[in-house]
Amino acid sequence: MAVEGCVFLLAVFATIGMACKDFGSPFYETSPVVPPVVPPVVPPVSSNYASFNINGSHHVISIYTQRNSYVANEIVIRGSGVGLENTLMLTFKPIQGTLAEINLQMTGYWDLGLCIPFKRYVLTKDSTNFIRVTSYDPGSALMKGKFNLIFTFEKDTTKIASFSNGTFEATIDTVYAFTYCIEG
Repeated sequence: MAVEGCVFLLAVFATIGMACKDFGSPFYETSPVVPPVVPPVVPPVSSNYASFNINGSHHVISIYTQRNSYVANEIVIRGSGVGLENTLMLTFKPIQGTLAEINLQMTGYWDLGLCIPFKRYVLTKDSTNFIRVTSYDPGSALMKGKFNLIFTFEKDTTKIASFSNGTFEATIDTVYAFTYCIEG
């Protein structure tokens, strides 16, 4: 009798299961649930950047661009990135389409960790050094350019930092001018 009762209950459950399947019950369906595809989140690309090769290794860094508070009509571009122990600093007068007048004392590959350059790389007198502004709109403060620069370490001239195929694009901060942080 116990076996007959189990067979009867099995038949009842099978009938109910078949009936649920006929009515499209999700309880009986066996298709897997597929989660919706979520596209990866891509962080926005900064419009203030410099791209260059340094000693053969390619880098793209975020930069900050300001007017120079020490010399009229000059721009200061500073930036550092992953794998760079120093800060690149370009200081020049932006004149579109021509080679820029480079401020040799303020242009360099510097460690600005304490707000003043103490691991300073100075610009060489190499004839291949240049900064060229390719686009400059004073109204929007948007500037684009190219550069190639070679620096030597002030305390050991055998250490060279050679920047090639450099490009930059930045909006100049027209509110705050550049000052060393020990002064400002």
